[in-house]
Amino acid sequence: MAHAVSIQSREQHIHALDVLDRVGGTWQAVGTSAAPVFLLTDAQYDALIQAGVVRTNGQEDQARGKKAPTKKPKS
Repeated sequence: MAHAVSIQSREQHIHALDVLDRVGGTWQAVGTSAAPVFLLTDAQYDALIQAGVVRTNGQEDQARGKKAPTKKPKS
């Protein structure tokens, strides 16, 4: 899985499911039902772009999480 696509509206969700039903491969949805995130392969992501479901200008979710603070040596 190479792409994480955040779904913004119910219409986008329905359209994305319609496109993904026609494309081969397995995809996974994570997150809440109000704000799902699809984990997709390159081919599935390209199909969503061609169908106009997602934008091509890099509006993909980035990995999130807390960054561990750097440990400072005691002096």
